[in-house]
Amino acid sequence: MPTVWLGQSVDTSSICSTHPELNQRPFLTSLGCAIRRPSLRRSHFDGQLKNKLGIKGPLMLDSGGFALLMNPNARWTVREVSKAIERTDADIFVNLDFPPTIEDTAEDRRKKIVKSTNNFKTLSERFPSKTIMPVVHGRTFSEIELSLRLLDGRHAKLRWIGLGGIVPLLQHRNVSREISSMGAETFISKALAIIRNCNPNAKIHAFGAGGTRTFPALYAFGADSADSIGWRQAAGFGSIFLPMKSQRTIKWNETKKAPRKLLDNDDISQLRQCGCPICRATNSVDAQLWDLRSDFYNRSIHNAWTITHQYDYWPPTRAAMRRLVANGGLGAQWAKACS
Repeated sequence: MPTVWLGQSVDTSSICSTHPELNQRPFLTSLGCAIRRPSLRRSHFDGQLKNKLGIKGPLMLDSGGFALLMNPNARWTVREVSKAIERTDADIFVNLDFPPTIEDTAEDRRKKIVKSTNNFKTLSERFPSKTIMPVVHGRTFSEIELSLRLLDGRHAKLRWIGLGGIVPLLQHRNVSREISSMGAETFISKALAIIRNCNPNAKIHAFGAGGTRTFPALYAFGADSADSIGWRQAAGFGSIFLPMKSQRTIKWNETKKAPRKLLDNDDISQLRQCGCPICRATNSVDAQLWDLRSDFYNRSIHNAWTITHQYDYWPPTRAAMRRLVANGGLGAQWAKACS
C-alpha cells in the first residue's frame, strides 16, 4: 500500500497528536533540527522521541543531509549520526547523504555519491538489526547507476531505498543538460525504473514528493512511499489540499491576486465529501469553508488527513494509475514521461 510520511520538526509535539486517526500515521523528522539547534541532540533524539512528538505510529529519521548542505560549517559527521541512531526511537533511519547543488561539477557529484555510499556502509555495518535506508542521487542516468553499483550488491537485500533531489528538479532548479532535454518528469520516471530494476523487492521512497499532485505520478512509475512537510507549509500560506489536485488558496489578502488557484465548483463538490476531522464536524460546506479559512490549525489537520488518505481516491491499481497519467490526468509532462 502506498504511504505518505508527515514531515514534522522535533521542536514541538505534532498538532496531529490529539487526533488518533492522524497520530498513528507515519511521520518523518530529521536530525537536521539538531544541526540548526545543537541542544536538541540530547534533549530530543532519544528513546522518548515518539512520545515527545505525540505520535504512536512508524517514525522515519532523516540524517540531516539537506540541513548540512544549508549549514556547511556544522560539526556533523557519520559519527554524530551513528550516536543519534543508537539513542533514538525510530523505525527507519536514513543514511547521511550529500545532495548535489547547482554549483557542483560532475566530479563533485561523483565524490558526493561515493561519500554517501561509504556512510551507508558504515551505518549498515554498525547497525545490522536496524533499517538503514540509502539515498540515490544523480543528475544523469549514469550517476543514478553509479549510486546503485557502489552498493556492492547490497541492493538485492535492501528493504528500503530512497530517491533524493526530486523537489529541485520539479521546481526546475539544479537541472542538468540531460534532464533539461527530456524534462524533469521523464528523468524522474526513468530513475525510478532503474532503481526498481536493481531492487525488485525493496520499497522505494521518494523524498519530499508526497503531495497530492506529485505522489500519484511517482506511484505510477514505481515509488511506494514519500514524505511531505507541505501539509503545514500550505496551511501557513492559506491553502488546502484536495486529492489528485494542486493546492487551492482558501485564505488570502483579497486586495491582491490569490497566489494559487481558487476553489471552483468541482473542488467544492469534492470538499463536501471530505472525511477529515475538521470537515466532518460541520453541517454545511459554508461552515467547512469558514472553519478552513479562519484557522491555521484547521487547515493543517485537513491537509494532513488529505495527503495521508489521498490513495483512497486513486485508481485501484498501479497499472490503472499509470493509464490515468498516460492519458494526461496529471498533466502533459507526466503523460510524456509514460512514452
